[in-house]
Amino acid sequence: MQVSIFRKWRHVVLSAAVLLGCLVLSSCDDDGAALGLEWQHPSDLTMPLGFAESDPVPTYTKRWHMPPGFAGFPERWNAKVRDYVEARLHETRQECEAALLQCLTSAPGSVKQQTSRTRFQNAWRNLVALSSRKGQGDYLVFLRENQLPEDLEWHDGQDQPELGSPKAEKGGTLRLAIQRSFPSTFRVFGPNSNNAFRRYLYDDIDLPLIRLHPGTGKLIPGTADRWAVSRDGRTVYFHIDDNARFSDGSRLTTRDFITSLFVRTSPHAAEPFYNDYYMGQFSRIAVYGNQYLAVTLASARPYAPFYASLPPSCTSFYAEFGPDYPTRYLWRVAPTTGGYTVNPYGVVMGRQVSLVRVPNWWAAERRYTRYSCNVDHIVYQFVSENTKMRELFRLGELDVFNAREADIWYEGLEIEPVHRGLIQRVHFSNIWPRNCFGFHLNCSQPPFNDKTMRRGFHYALNVQQVLDTVFRGDYSRLGAYFSGFGQYTDETIKALPYSPAKARECFARAGYTEEGPDGILCKPDGTRLQVVMSSRIDPLYSNCMNILREEAARCGLDLRMEQSDDTVLYARVKAKKYQAAIFSWGFSPPLPDPAPFFDSSYAYNPDGTPMTGTTNITATSSPMLDRAILACKAAATEGEAVAAHHHVQQLIANTLAWVPGWTTSYWRFAQWRWVRWPDEPECRFCPPRYYDPLDSHLYWIDEKMKEETLRVRSSGESFPEEDLEISLPPEPAVAL
Repeated sequence: MQVSIFRKWRHVVLSAAVLLGCLVLSSCDDDGAALGLEWQHPSDLTMPLGFAESDPVPTYTKRWHMPPGFAGFPERWNAKVRDYVEARLHETRQECEAALLQCLTSAPGSVKQQTSRTRFQNAWRNLVALSSRKGQGDYLVFLRENQLPEDLEWHDGQDQPELGSPKAEKGGTLRLAIQRSFPSTFRVFGPNSNNAFRRYLYDDIDLPLIRLHPGTGKLIPGTADRWAVSRDGRTVYFHIDDNARFSDGSRLTTRDFITSLFVRTSPHAAEPFYNDYYMGQFSRIAVYGNQYLAVTLASARPYAPFYASLPPSCTSFYAEFGPDYPTRYLWRVAPTTGGYTVNPYGVVMGRQVSLVRVPNWWAAERRYTRYSCNVDHIVYQFVSENTKMRELFRLGELDVFNAREADIWYEGLEIEPVHRGLIQRVHFSNIWPRNCFGFHLNCSQPPFNDKTMRRGFHYALNVQQVLDTVFRGDYSRLGAYFSGFGQYTDETIKALPYSPAKARECFARAGYTEEGPDGILCKPDGTRLQVVMSSRIDPLYSNCMNILREEAARCGLDLRMEQSDDTVLYARVKAKKYQAAIFSWGFSPPLPDPAPFFDSSYAYNPDGTPMTGTTNITATSSPMLDRAILACKAAATEGEAVAAHHHVQQLIANTLAWVPGWTTSYWRFAQWRWVRWPDEPECRFCPPRYYDPLDSHLYWIDEKMKEETLRVRSSGESFPEEDLEISLPPEPAVAL
């Protein structure tokens, strides 16, 4: 009996031990640090030398330790680019001949002749640029500082208004919530790296070589403290600030820009975009010692320094770069040049990511950055439900709450802390380029491989009813795919209006001629007119879809909805495994870049199958649009660029691959009153060229005000109720 009891209790104890072990392991898996976030890269000296003593390069490069596999890369890359240029020259010559022949054989003044003339002009311009590029020599060149041109006119951009406020206090924590799924990787490039959370980790943190002043739109320094442009407007020379550092303390030099070219274009990165980016956008990268970099654009264009601003990659971080890069570096955080980086001990997988201010940040005392990056920590909590997020904010567990949705702004913030002045409501007007929010259609598969079906779908979506009902008229309908770029946006492009009659006419031409008992159209063989709309999980989209579904039924269309996690939706859309999707890309000034989203080379593989993993998610393939995109790239003057981008936007609209959605000219949010903003003559609250003012990092936490607010809240006292209306400056700079 005693033995039996002993065995029984031994079994219980062992089971408990196993369970405890599982819980420990589970908690480790849930800890970001356990997944490689704590990883510290080894010293540069552990990497092989990038050049041999016999290589015909300056002495300074022979001291460069580079990632594994770099040896011989410059020669391989230069040969690859030579082949690329030769192939493009051959294709362009053929295009010139074909366009000229068509122009000569077309009826004078006909549309066909005009189109062929435009084709020839674009092709000839490209032929001249490619011939010049071929004569320029190697793409990747290593030179000495004394070989820099002597007639360069250097600019430092120090004449623009200051950003932020000298009253800003350092310290404290800003607590935010994100209603999106946790990212599937922290890599800066590679599979799934271009996710919605990436901007919080890198894009809004990193300092590029130069950047645009968010108030005036003029060029100001980043990691480069001065720059110069060649007389032909194609080559930009940068001097890298001697103090520039990565967040891990590594010094930023020209080596890191060559490393970036190597790792991003490597097949190990599984990132097809960067090969086209480097070969198509630039014709030469020249290194003049460790601090001078010269980047030659494929053709002259407006804002040349901005577009010549290449991304660097911390060389020592890629000491273990190789075939297993996508998995080995899955959760490793690349060092940044900005004021924040991920705190490995503040990551809870699936729930939270915390950023920490870089100690002794190299740009902490620099003009334009000295009053930014004020809080010590930024904590992002991933909260799936808006109601939970709002309750956390009401309780003071979050400092800022996004309130763009009409029901939240008008009713959701009718809460006691707002009435007592503890929470402020903020309406911030901006002039940032708008996301292409709308309904993307997959043209690679039925039903939207038929343009007539796409046109009918446009007519069948009553977006205006959504604007009037869900958004109470506060939102407006988009027109062009690239909106908010000032003169570069074609404002004449308008969305097709809702029209059941026109929708049914299009659907009939597509073969849906029969009407079922429920009013839904069918083909004679019984095929039902049904479309599945994919979106991320969001109650707002569900409300919108309820209206769209009901209105679409009047057009004979059965519109279904399929919601999924952010990461799942993103993967599905990039794999082109969807019919229609509520989706958007974020854009930034100064010019639109249509190539990644509509160039045919990102649509299909050579065997005709849809190309996965690209940002051409609609699988748009149009030779005419391709040529127009090339014209955008070739535009050397402001006037040429405006005309070229208007033409591209008209062609994009004509594809009907995107149904315009909605947008705003403002950002609304609520904040506890201890979150403070600049109030200076040259920087009131936040410059207008920010979509979300939090991206500026010009805010700070007033700890004394926080203590006072918490005391008043607990005592039952009140402050005056306060709404902040941040309008555009009296004389706003022209939107880029």
